Amino acid sequence: MTIEKTRMSKRTFCIWLTIGSTFLGCACKPLYATDDPNAAARATLERIQALRKERPNDGVLVYYEAAFQSQVGERGRALELLRSLRGRKLGLIPTRDLGFDAIWDDKEFQIIRKELADEDVKTPAAPVAFRLKDPKLIPEGIAYDPTSKQFFLGSIAQHKIIVTDAKGKAHDFSAPGDKLDAVLGLAVDAARGHLYAVSTNGFEDSGKIERRNAIMRYNLKDGRLMDRFVAPDAMQLNDVAIAPDGTVYTTDSASGTVFRKQPDERALTRLGETGGVRGANGITFSSDGILYVTLSTGIARLDTDTGTATRLPQPDTIVTGGIDGLYWHDGDLFGVQNSTNPGRVVRIALADKGSRVAGLTVLQSFHHPDFDEPTTGVIANGALNVIGNSYVGHYQPDGSIKDAAELKGTAIVAVPLGVPSVH
Repeated sequence: MTIEKTRMSKRTFCIWLTIGSTFLGCACKPLYATDDPNAAARATLERIQALRKERPNDGVLVYYEAAFQSQVGERGRALELLRSLRGRKLGLIPTRDLGFDAIWDDKEFQIIRKELADEDVKTPAAPVAFRLKDPKLIPEGIAYDPTSKQFFLGSIAQHKIIVTDAKGKAHDFSAPGDKLDAVLGLAVDAARGHLYAVSTNGFEDSGKIERRNAIMRYNLKDGRLMDRFVAPDAMQLNDVAIAPDGTVYTTDSASGTVFRKQPDERALTRLGETGGVRGANGITFSSDGILYVTLSTGIARLDTDTGTATRLPQPDTIVTGGIDGLYWHDGDLFGVQNSTNPGRVVRIALADKGSRVAGLTVLQSFHHPDFDEPTTGVIANGALNVIGNSYVGHYQPDGSIKDAAELKGTAIVAVPLGVPSVH
C-alpha cells in the first residue's frame, strides 16, 4: 500500500504526515513525493525498528511497524506483529484507510483485527449533548464560551465557524468576507473575550499553489474578525491553545513543529527547530502552566522557552499514541484517540509533577453508536463534549465530500469526566 498523491482524505493525510514526521524527523521530507512510492515507507520502517530497540515492548511502535510492514509488502511480518498485540488489551485496533489497506481484505488479518477489537474495553454509551442538522459540516474543532454558554465548531468543508447553544440551535458565526480556509482547532480565551481559530489549506489542492496558514482572532461578543496572524513558514497548522498571558501556541502537524505568537507580536513564529516536536497534534496547558503536546507515539511536555519536547515515560501496559484532541482537567489529561483505534476517549493520570504517565482509563470506547471518526472535544458542563461523527475522512483535497448522501448531522457526545483511576 502506498500513500496516495491526490485523493488522500484530510484525516489520512494528517495522520500519516504526523506519523512520518515522528519517525523521519520532519515531514518536510514528504511521505509521497518520491520516485519510489515505497521509499518513504521503508525509511519510516527503519526508524521505527530503531526505536523498538530502545523500547521493545512499546505497543504503539509494534502497531506502527505492522502498518508499515504491510505497506512495503511484508504481509507475514505485519500479521505476526499484530498477533503479538493480542491479550495486551492496549486498544490498538487497525482502522480502514490508516495503514493496512494492502492487507485489509485478507481473511487472517480480519480475524486478528476482530480479536483485538473484541478484547478492547467496552463502556456504556455516553449521552448525546446535542445534534446539528447539516450533514456536510465536517467539523474538526470545537470550543465553548462559559460566559455566553455557547459552543463553536469549525467546518473543514464549508470554511466557516458556526455557533450553537446546548440544544443544537446553530447559525454562522464567521462571515464569508473573513476568507477562511478549512477551519481546524478552536480555542476560547474567556478572560479576554476572544475566539481563536486555525485556518489552513495545507491538505487541500489549493495549498499546492499557495499554501496558507493562519490563526484568526474573533471578538466573542459580536463575531467581528479582529486579527489574522499568519504563519508563513508553517505547512499545515492543526490545533491551538492559549496561555494565561494571552500567548498563542499552535501545532503544525505536517512539519512536527509548534508555532507561537506572543501578545505583542503580529505573526506566528517557530518555537524551537523544525521537526523538534515530531508528530505534534493536540495541545493544552495544565493549570500550573505546563504545555503538553500529543505525538504519534505518546505525549510530550514542551519547554516554552526553548521549544524542546520531552516525551513522557509511560508503562508498556498502556498506549497514549494516536491522540488528536488533548485537554487538561482536575490534574489529569484527557484525549480523543482516533488513529490507533476507531475512536475512543481516555483519561490519562500523571505522576511526578506531571512529568510521567502513570495510567489510563477508557471513558468512552469506540462502540458508541454515534462515533464515526471522533476528533476533538471541549470540557463543559461536567463532560468532555466530543465531536462524535466528524466524517473528516470523507473530505477530499479538491473540496468534495465522499459518499455525502450517507452522512448524518453532527452528534456532540458528552463523555463524563469520570473518577481518576488507573486501567
